[in-house]
Amino acid sequence: MLGYQHTTFPRRCPMLAKLIGGEAEHKGDGLHSCLTDSGRSSLRLLLRSGFNKKRFLLPDYLCKIIPEVFDEFQVDYSYYHVHEDMSFDIGNTLQHFDVLYVINYFGQQSDLSSLQESSAWILEDNVFLPIVENRYNLKNWIGFNSFRKISSLADGSIIRATCKLKDRQINKSEACFATLKYEAKKIKYEYFHSDSHSEQEYLKLFAEAEQLIDDQREIFSISNASLFNLLDFYLNIDREYQTRNNNCKVLDEYLAPWRVNKRAKHPSLYAVSLENRDNLRQYLFKHNIFLPVHWPKIAGITNLLYDKIISIPMDSRYGEDDMRNVVSLIRRFYGA
Repeated sequence: MLGYQHTTFPRRCPMLAKLIGGEAEHKGDGLHSCLTDSGRSSLRLLLRSGFNKKRFLLPDYLCKIIPEVFDEFQVDYSYYHVHEDMSFDIGNTLQHFDVLYVINYFGQQSDLSSLQESSAWILEDNVFLPIVENRYNLKNWIGFNSFRKISSLADGSIIRATCKLKDRQINKSEACFATLKYEAKKIKYEYFHSDSHSEQEYLKLFAEAEQLIDDQREIFSISNASLFNLLDFYLNIDREYQTRNNNCKVLDEYLAPWRVNKRAKHPSLYAVSLENRDNLRQYLFKHNIFLPVHWPKIAGITNLLYDKIISIPMDSRYGEDDMRNVVSLIRRFYGA
């Protein structure tokens, strides 16, 4: 009779297939992870963690913020060419650099399997992706994203690495731009759903918030508001991406030949490469359709993508009828 007496079992009781009970164990993935306020803050954290002394190889199709941050830290960098289908070929160039900077454009993920034996560091810019993972188990790897680009969050970025990051560089308070952006987002929502405020009110706040983040040099934590909104984002991520995939199918019916991110696993924007892009954009403005351009030209860099890419948002704010309306106007502009 066992009763309630204290009994010491051997570490592996022969009657049990496995130990049951106690606090749950966790294997871990060997990565060091941090949350910052933005993608550019994550990039600054990386550079402040010792990578400012390394030589970088950057794609020649990128956001101007990236070279600006590198110049801020006086980093040595050069460029490799990105083709119109978003593919690239670095050949033997990588042997002259310490870090290869790869952008996973518009939700599609680059095949890095050929770099598994490379001694170089691989930096994955997942700005359009909700997940930051070392898919190829690269020994020297860093990845980061930006939730501002793929969700309604006003701030937030995950950075993960196979090396230790100097997380003490992260200010535990919130970035001022995040508070201002949330105020602008609320006013925009009320403008569209309750006929209050004015368009100028939220546009002014958005512009002020963008100026704040452009001027910011300190690294901040993700805001509390975004941290809680991030939980909701992941809770509903399957439903969200189902909507995006449905919208994507509608756009594919008419625009597939011009689509550049055909392998997007987590679609955020439907990116197309079109001639006469800027005139098309002005035409769509007249119909209250404001499609983003990724990205404005950077002085000293030549790539046709800067002149031809335009992106259609596919998130759950929009339905299939909205996609058909956009397609109809694009076809009308080109006389199709």
